[in-house]
Amino acid sequence: MLQTRKYALLSDKELIDGLTAVPPDNRLHEYFFKEKCKHFLTYISNNLYNEDDGNMLIGDFYEYLSNDDWKILKTWEGKNGSSLNSYLASCSMNFFKRKVKADKKHSDFEILPSTPDIIEYLDHFTAEEESENQPVWEAFKMLKKRDQVILRLLVIEEKEIMEAAKKIWPYIKTDKDILDVSQKHIQSIIAMAKHRALVALLNNLKRLTRN
Repeated sequence: MLQTRKYALLSDKELIDGLTAVPPDNRLHEYFFKEKCKHFLTYISNNLYNEDDGNMLIGDFYEYLSNDDWKILKTWEGKNGSSLNSYLASCSMNFFKRKVKADKKHSDFEILPSTPDIIEYLDHFTAEEESENQPVWEAFKMLKKRDQVILRLLVIEEKEIMEAAKKIWPYIKTDKDILDVSQKHIQSIIAMAKHRALVALLNNLKRLTRN
């Protein structure tokens, strides 16, 4: 509690200096992301993701702020009396709006019925005998382990996303435990991973058929 009060007394400039210091002050970082940013992250979570837990956004928000040596934080200059908090609230809202839009775009193109090539390859891909569809399986073996696992579970074995989620999650690039992420967010993340795996499979098939 005393630690929280101490950090709450820091000026915006002191806060930025502390957050970008090397080595980092882990307690300051925890205070900043879980307390200082709690109000607007909860607001964003509620409005963009229909979730009341702002903590689910901390990982993405940390990556956004720390990118390029904390450029976003260091850009703030307090012009026109703007506080660091209001500046970050605006930046974070714009960032997550872009992210939601990009996530939706990827999800919409997960599998398109109007794309006959993908449907045709999936039909072959789910065949029982590998030897009957050698090019497809050769393309599959060229994939990264992550993509093989995703396609085997979701396409070959035709498991539902949430049923396969725990086995797929270790291959997802995130520091969040699956238990700390909402079901809707898990489905969106894995749907995008499945889409990328399918695209990789198609690219491999194209390379094989060209050769």
